[in-house]
Amino acid sequence: MGRQNYMTITVADTIQDMFNEFVTIKGITKTAALNDVVEMYMLAKDEELYLNLKKKYLNVEGVKNMIADRDSKIDDSIPEYLFMKLGISTTNEGDELDGEETVRVYMNDEKIRGFTWFSTQSLFYGMSQDRVKHYNNQIAAGKKVKILFAVNNENFDNDIAFSADVLEVFSAKLPVECPEEGLPVEFDGEKARIWIKLVNIQDETKINASMMQITSTGRDLKQTISNSQYHFGYVSFKE
Repeated sequence: MGRQNYMTITVADTIQDMFNEFVTIKGITKTAALNDVVEMYMLAKDEELYLNLKKKYLNVEGVKNMIADRDSKIDDSIPEYLFMKLGISTTNEGDELDGEETVRVYMNDEKIRGFTWFSTQSLFYGMSQDRVKHYNNQIAAGKKVKILFAVNNENFDNDIAFSADVLEVFSAKLPVECPEEGLPVEFDGEKARIWIKLVNIQDETKINASMMQITSTGRDLKQTISNSQYHFGYVSFKE
């Protein structure tokens, strides 16, 4: 099996010798030269496809969504949900869990203590303090704040699989440990920028991703998460 990020190119001996001498004279590495050549080839063959792939692999759309969420104003007139698309989690023992298995761990922890703390590193600088304050004020006023969890595995095709009620939101700019004791033993000692205290974690059977949009951009949630362009943020029902 070839090594990751390596490719083998077979060319005529004359071309190989010319290339070797060319990069030596120019003082550049073969890797740098070939990177340029490969990009120019794709650009020359199909500019539109090249640019679309460039956006995909640089996660341009994902960054746009993150910035839009960060800069968006909170509108109490729009019923909004916290949202998280779950990927692979690794326990303290090194076991890998898919999104569905991860939520089952939190469900079991909630059964033991009556609540559980869920964490994420999805936002590089954490959740804005305005949003943290907004959600905690809503909860203190007796309003329900919910989070939706999407999963992509053999049982769920990039769709909402679980929901939970939020009891508290905590966020910091740097990863910190759980604000209080209340973490599944599988993730004990974990650090994160965003911590969300949960109860009533359950299978979600009434809401699916096709019903929802990203609140800040209006983009279709199902399509966006299927393209791996949105992992954590704020969603609402389509108008």
